[in-house]
Amino acid sequence: MAEIVRATKINVASCHAVLAALTSRGYLTRLPQKTYVLGPALIAVGHASRISQPLVARAQDAARELFNETGLPVLLSSVVGGDILALTSLVDRAGRSAGMRLGQRMPLEPPLGAHFVAWASEEAIEEWIARGGEDDPELVQAWRDALALVRKRGFQVTLGSGLETEFASLMAEMASGRQPIEYKDRANSLVAAHAWRLAQPETIEPAELYDVVLIAAPIFDQTGEARLSLCLGGFAEKLSGAQITAYADQLLRTCLQVMREDRGS
Repeated sequence: MAEIVRATKINVASCHAVLAALTSRGYLTRLPQKTYVLGPALIAVGHASRISQPLVARAQDAARELFNETGLPVLLSSVVGGDILALTSLVDRAGRSAGMRLGQRMPLEPPLGAHFVAWASEEAIEEWIARGGEDDPELVQAWRDALALVRKRGFQVTLGSGLETEFASLMAEMASGRQPIEYKDRANSLVAAHAWRLAQPETIEPAELYDVVLIAAPIFDQTGEARLSLCLGGFAEKLSGAQITAYADQLLRTCLQVMREDRGS
């Protein structure tokens, strides 16, 4: 309960009352060690959510098909408030993931989540940039240029930038169930300390090798909002430009098929 109080910033008495109510309804289970885990009632909630969110359900099915076709780690994520939330995370046989585990969150702040905001309104882009808390005009322009390149290609290719080890450590803590309560503050400090730019290749040469972290593309809902994202990642070795193009084409076809099925319904 102390960890929940720290994370939610509500007082102990209120937190105790909320936890007691959630436990009584089966949304939480209180263990003998006086800790809490998710309760069985959430299984029904998950099924109900899948029925009421057909676009998400189709995207989850598509993520599994993409995983079976490529054998690569696949991530399906969405934007919830100011966070990127992992809805499906499929790991390969070696245990590699596409950067996030199921249920993990990362802040939607530059340069993270560029493919979610690349097609957004100027107001939404300004809000995304403002979350970065950066006043360096050169860095801000680099973020804008990155968004333009994502829009031009239709997908995002992120190259290794040297921060992956530190972010991987943070992700490992989250994946092991030891998600640090201050995950957003830690992620923000990593970005701020390194003035992190979104490393993308300006051109993709077929024969050249690239240290690719992820290839991501958005899934738009019927209002035109980039609501979901499919991502390939966890590559065991460098990719040639030809491989990047092939994976990106496959990723885009998958996203387009999900959108066509959604509109057909």
